[in-house]
Amino acid sequence: MAMRVNIATTDPPAPIRWTVDDYHRAIDAGLFDDRRVELVDGEIYEMPPMREPHIGAAMYLERTFAPLLASNRLLIDKPIILPQDGEPEPDIAVVRAGAPLKPSVEDVLLLIEVSHATRRFDRGLKLQAYLRDGLQELWIADIVGGELLVYRAGELTATFRPGQGRQIAGVQVPEITVDVDALFAAAGPIG
Repeated sequence: MAMRVNIATTDPPAPIRWTVDDYHRAIDAGLFDDRRVELVDGEIYEMPPMREPHIGAAMYLERTFAPLLASNRLLIDKPIILPQDGEPEPDIAVVRAGAPLKPSVEDVLLLIEVSHATRRFDRGLKLQAYLRDGLQELWIADIVGGELLVYRAGELTATFRPGQGRQIAGVQVPEITVDVDALFAAAGPIG
């Protein structure tokens, strides 16, 4: 005799939400080995390997922001803590003087994501997490789309494209200027 199950009254399985503390314990236990993972909105995402366009653009940004290294205000591929169970590792983060090694979003003056293989994620879920959690200034260098998106105080305030001869500086980091044409030229051809 077949057993009947009333599908309308069964609950779907619930995903496990990871906290930052859970995530740290898993890292300490070696759960992820050498895999590149990030915690965003309580979920763990494995990041794909960086390809040449991403590397080229990120290296340009690293060289441009290098004067901030001496003051310990520049983080390159280092984690920041988001209040709603997040620990992403942006390509560039400029933090206030005296910020902890794993700064909170309040310590971040400017954050830059180079978006290539992770374009949908960077412009979708990750962007929403950054904005919701109060990041004041975020730039997304969308290598595939050929545009630099500038978000300030939770709003898209500008879009720059290569070939316009534009330069940009962060509101709280006016001493560093990024040449938009040079940024996209450093990414090289998209393949």
